[in-house]
Amino acid sequence: MVILTIGVVIMIIAKSFLVPLAWSLVIALASFQMLTKIERKFHINRFVTSAVFVVLIILGIITLLYFFYIEIASIINGIPSFTTTLTNSIQNILDKLNEFGIHIQMIDRTQIFIWVSGHLELVAKALAGIGKSAGQLFLIAIYLFFILYYRDNYLYFLKLAAKSDQDFQVIKIRGKKEVGIINDFLYGLFITTFLLAVILYVIFLLIGLQFALFWAVLFALLTLVPYIGSPIGMVVVTLFALITNDGLLVPILALAGMIVSNVIRANVIKPIVIGNKINLNAFVIFLSVIVGGLIWGVSGMILFMPFAGIAKVLLESSESTKPMVALFITLPKNVMKTSNKSSSEIVDDTN
Repeated sequence: MVILTIGVVIMIIAKSFLVPLAWSLVIALASFQMLTKIERKFHINRFVTSAVFVVLIILGIITLLYFFYIEIASIINGIPSFTTTLTNSIQNILDKLNEFGIHIQMIDRTQIFIWVSGHLELVAKALAGIGKSAGQLFLIAIYLFFILYYRDNYLYFLKLAAKSDQDFQVIKIRGKKEVGIINDFLYGLFITTFLLAVILYVIFLLIGLQFALFWAVLFALLTLVPYIGSPIGMVVVTLFALITNDGLLVPILALAGMIVSNVIRANVIKPIVIGNKINLNAFVIFLSVIVGGLIWGVSGMILFMPFAGIAKVLLESSESTKPMVALFITLPKNVMKTSNKSSSEIVDDTN
């Protein structure tokens, strides 16, 4: 508990240093095998492959941030027309209530515009937060380049630290498992997020939701945060649809589209793309999201999930800690009824 507490305190105090380092480490581990194959196949210098890969990653992130900046600026410019639509929608609702004998005084349009304009400060703060995060891209780029360029040093270090060749082989196998977890997690996450954004974009276009591409990408990115991101995305998109449309048809269809696409992602796309390779139960994922959010914010919500998978691999490496893996995984149905094996044997069978 003392070591754990000290570790958490260090992660909180050194957040500005550790978060960019963690992102660059996770991206690098997921890219080692791919870059090594490219270097061997095409005989390209490691400096070139590392530099080009880092530039492509940073350009992709900058493009995404610029897209959000342009779309949010367009939404802000359309606030006056949105306010008029919102006022008309509220008036229609009040007229319906008056028909049932419920009399409510209409809110002045000017007051609605003042309220909406006042809450633009939240948008400004969000944009400022994006700007601060963009400032960390430079650190991520530097860390990522050096981790990729000196990747052989880490393997050589493990070889020197191993007591024997047999221990080194065991360490290599364990390392491959950890790299495989990060590989499966990142690539699976990218593919599922992209497909979800495409599905939502088509749905939003068909129902006539304004800024369909922006809301599709935003909702898909919010789903990267398990259990928390999807409900937030549904509320935000549905409220925007209510504000920008006179009737309830578009908001209802938008909400239904997000629910259906999320079900497809969770039950069809995700099992096909990722499968059960990480094999963490829902409680562990929920804890990793909450603890990660408390320590590192949004980055922690995303990063702590693969960290939990790595912790599972480390626990599997020792006979004394292997039973603890049962707390991380989803056990097969009736495993305790049909098996008299020890907890370690059950873990081995499950993995």
